[in-house]
Amino acid sequence: MKNLFSCLLLCLFVLSSTVCLSQDKFPKDVYQFIENPAVFELNQEPGHAPLVVYDVLDKALDNKRDQSQNYISLNGVWRFNYSENPASTPVGFYQPGFDDKKWGSIKVPGNWEMQGYGDPMFRNVSQPFKTDPPKIPHDYNPVGSYRTSFSLPANWNGKQIFLRMDGSTSATFVWLNGKEIGYNQGANEPAEYNLTPFLQSGKNTLAIQVYKYSDGTYLEDQDFWRLSGIFRDVSLMATPAVHIRDYYITTDLDSQYRDANLMIKADLKNYQPEAKKGLRIKASLYRKDNQLVGESIVSEVINLSGSANQEIKLCATIKNPE
Repeated sequence: MKNLFSCLLLCLFVLSSTVCLSQDKFPKDVYQFIENPAVFELNQEPGHAPLVVYDVLDKALDNKRDQSQNYISLNGVWRFNYSENPASTPVGFYQPGFDDKKWGSIKVPGNWEMQGYGDPMFRNVSQPFKTDPPKIPHDYNPVGSYRTSFSLPANWNGKQIFLRMDGSTSATFVWLNGKEIGYNQGANEPAEYNLTPFLQSGKNTLAIQVYKYSDGTYLEDQDFWRLSGIFRDVSLMATPAVHIRDYYITTDLDSQYRDANLMIKADLKNYQPEAKKGLRIKASLYRKDNQLVGESIVSEVINLSGSANQEIKLCATIKNPE
């Protein structure tokens, strides 16, 4: 029993070491990621409901709200290199000083097969390669290496900055200023990364590598065009250091389907190590004519520890809602 217990501890240590070392090898041993069903993301923000960060210019709900200063679109023309397999990808391409002058260009968002790189391929139920899950071809697995740069506005100082990728197929590695940011293998779902610790003043270099095939390809076996690349929007979002990062709202009608309980769960997150005290969350319900329904719902005082999150619940009874 003692030997069995020691063996179990050793196995757990090996598994733990593999997970920890995987980022150090990112992406030198790319197959630890793209042929490993246990790894489908690294350093991503947890999923959440859609967020729209507004600077409220007027207390009245009269459309005088501005979100443009909190978002930057990175859509446009990026530098691009196409390789037929991981072994032939450009070494060190993610470093800020890498010379990409001989590279081509590509429009983001867009599939690279539709822009002259590789071949568009349609399949019904069969994979375009010999099936051996989770293995994928090593000799032909096209890779797109992307580079672009951006500078942040001065009014973003002190805010949390997130990179949002709305969709890329099928496995994606991300670097900023030569630093490893994260990995995503959810081809048709968004991925978000907190860039704040890796940003620098002035020019920032964003590098992304997309692999056409991964073990996730086996989950996408249906009749559709097998296209690759960053095919949905890429953007930056700035938020306060303390903000509502997720929420869930239910409107539960009573047994007569007349009155209802409005229930709100809000996940309040503090991204800074310092505690924040004296916070409140307020929720207001408006009719379609912008008239307030009843009174706004206000939480108790919230004292939020540093680098912590807390679920806040708000509830109100709505009489005969429209």
